[in-house]
Amino acid sequence: MKKLLLATLFSFLSGNLIAAEFSGKIQSIGAGPGLGSIVLIRVENHSASAPWAAAGCANGFWSFKFDTAVAGGKETYSQLLAAYTSQSTVVIEGTGTCPTTSGGLAQVQNLSYTRFAY
Repeated sequence: MKKLLLATLFSFLSGNLIAAEFSGKIQSIGAGPGLGSIVLIRVENHSASAPWAAAGCANGFWSFKFDTAVAGGKETYSQLLAAYTSQSTVVIEGTGTCPTTSGGLAQVQNLSYTRFAY
């Protein structure tokens, strides 16, 4: 029982270490027919070694990606466009995962949630 509790606690804590929050401004947004429903986000001070970046992602130019076709996707897109336009500070958390999409995109961390900073 102790081993199960420790394993559960360790997996919870290690998941939180991977999916750290970014706080700052959006530098660029990428979308278009070639990406389908995927939207790409680049944040200021982008770096593959930033504390919020997922380990092992070949981030290249983009910091986060999300799918507008899933529940909440269009609302997230609207919020990010408003933040970009107004140059407001946002808080973004990634999932800590960065699978390659079937469209051949470089591995970019999936966006978990976003909110305006206050």
